Amino acid sequence: MLRQTGNDEPRKSTTLAPPLPLPTEILSLVFAYLLDTDRKSLARCCRVSHSIFSIAAPILYRRIRISNVLRRDSRVDHSPDRYTATGKEKTNTRKKKLLKNAEVVTFDDHHATWCGNKTFKYPKLKILVLNLALVGLGSVLHSNDILEKQCSLVKCLEPNKLVLNNMSLINIQTFDMFGVPHKLFGIIEEITLIAPLLPGKPRTIYGGFATMPQLKKLVWIFRTVSPGPRWVPGIHDMLGERQMSKLDSDLQALANFMNGIPVDVPTFIVNIGSMHHRYVGEDTWNERRIQDSFANKLKQAMIAEKLDDWRHRDEANQLGIEERRDIAIGKADSIQMLTMKEYLENHDWTGEFDYREAKLWLA
Repeated sequence: MLRQTGNDEPRKSTTLAPPLPLPTEILSLVFAYLLDTDRKSLARCCRVSHSIFSIAAPILYRRIRISNVLRRDSRVDHSPDRYTATGKEKTNTRKKKLLKNAEVVTFDDHHATWCGNKTFKYPKLKILVLNLALVGLGSVLHSNDILEKQCSLVKCLEPNKLVLNNMSLINIQTFDMFGVPHKLFGIIEEITLIAPLLPGKPRTIYGGFATMPQLKKLVWIFRTVSPGPRWVPGIHDMLGERQMSKLDSDLQALANFMNGIPVDVPTFIVNIGSMHHRYVGEDTWNERRIQDSFANKLKQAMIAEKLDDWRHRDEANQLGIEERRDIAIGKADSIQMLTMKEYLENHDWTGEFDYREAKLWLA
């Protein structure tokens, strides 16, 4: 539209943005709710107008995923000019600004050559989630890799909380955790280790988990996607080293790991009741009985592990048997065993579960 001025010179009128349907504070609350319950609808809101985009987009990018599978990668830009003259894909400036809103960043496992030497910092990062690959050696971020190279995209990050997905009950160590920078364990205040229901299991190994001097909370979760399935450590031996799964022997790695956590660090083990009753040594399934049986077996395993003179040579030279036994019992008694529902109702599980998955347990 053109308006004529007094001296007949044409001048463009100012185009005003349509008013927002609700106050910014209310829209932010609505969009934050959609972030948990319906991300697709939140993404559609970003296309309504520039005004809505400025509110919705930063919320949408609070949680992002970095993956070598393009359809999962939040960095992918679908604009026509996303390729350079040499054919290399690029991320535009607007997308980079949005990515810096990320508070929860999830990395999928990948080959070391995929991340290369690229780096990108997330100034608002709170939670880092690593979807590890479970291979014969254990859980790794750099899959199919024979090099102990740290992931360049991860090593520059400084999260408060670290979530390690795809851990194994019988293999708890960071020595062979290819791609995962050990620096992370020195700065995190919370760590969640998730052992899902998987068909395969790696070799049995324990010891060599990185020290966590800043740790204030530790959670171990035996994950099943719903209340129905029963958890087992895997029936297929990747390296052919094991024939049968027995809880008593399988607890050695977890016992060693728990003995290394200071007694004053709140420690939780979640969803024990979903274990298969025969794996625990019960004839029938009963959630509370399985949980109590597991707790007792873990305590005995922690005591036996603590009294192993070879593994605790320094302590054996300084402390007597009874003192070491009391330390193990004190730590075992401090571990809180929670059902999945108890955990979801009373703890912050951001980055650990999808909202739709959590609803199945809270119903």
